[in-house]
Amino acid sequence: MGLETVGKLMAQHSASPAETQDKLANAELEHALVQQMFRRIIWGAIILGIGVVMVVVNKNFFIGPWFNLLSSLVMISGIAVGGVGLFDAMLKGAHLPSGKSAKQIRGRTETQALPAQPVPHELPSVTERTTQLIGVEESKTNKMMDSEARQ
Repeated sequence: MGLETVGKLMAQHSASPAETQDKLANAELEHALVQQMFRRIIWGAIILGIGVVMVVVNKNFFIGPWFNLLSSLVMISGIAVGGVGLFDAMLKGAHLPSGKSAKQIRGRTETQALPAQPVPHELPSVTERTTQLIGVEESKTNKMMDSEARQ
């Protein structure tokens, strides 16, 4: 059984260095986007927590109605910061080329169909090379045995 067909298919479908580089760049962009989103959500949670603490302090010590209004604004701004971080990451993430390769986005499409012409260069067969090596080893061994038998 020859492995030429398998070798040709593997050569056709292996990832090129440009595709691997595109995937790494997309992964780095996605990682940075997720980090930025979590940073904004954490800051939003901290601001929201400060607003809640302000409400509790105003309930216990009644500083005034203006303080209650200020704490409400702080809580709303905390929710806004976290929400903007989340929605911004969602919008930017929708524009990342995760489902497509960068080649498809640049206008070059790739298909899953096999090419009409075979691979232009002949790939070496594993079995042929192994058979050649075995033949060389046997011939050396046979010659050595013949020479020892003669002596």
